[in-house]
Amino acid sequence: MPLRHRPFDAFLVFWFCLFAVSSLVYEQFIVFNVDLSATTDVFGRSWYWYARSIDPIFLDTPLWLRVMCAIDAYLFGPFYLVLIYAFVRGRNWVRVPALLYGAAIVYSTVVYFGYEFLDETNRANADLLGVFVVNIPYTIVPLLLIWRMLRPEPFGNQD
Repeated sequence: MPLRHRPFDAFLVFWFCLFAVSSLVYEQFIVFNVDLSATTDVFGRSWYWYARSIDPIFLDTPLWLRVMCAIDAYLFGPFYLVLIYAFVRGRNWVRVPALLYGAAIVYSTVVYFGYEFLDETNRANADLLGVFVVNIPYTIVPLLLIWRMLRPEPFGNQD
């Protein structure tokens, strides 16, 4: 069945596209420890605005978060492209990798939110509502993906 007849899958593909840009483009700034205040391109400037206005941990990113961003950039980023392809084409083989990805992303967002909300210094400096609003799709969408992939043949019998 074409994607246009599968609105929930189209919704997921939309988010996978956004996440791919986030992972493949934005995370590079953090992985390579770029001084966001000195960037001149639109992606770096928007990252700097987010860090300055909402989530200052990215102005001086700790190593643990840089490692998480590297995993996002080099493992999850390419996998979003795989998810997009598999969902557009309705490929059942993506089920197990999607379940593993979903579990890993939920775990990493729990760690990230844990730091954001439980670290006293961070709580005093971050806009926690903004952090939540911007980042909650990274928890909700993977949970929806897990739910979508629960059936052994999520796109139907392909014999």
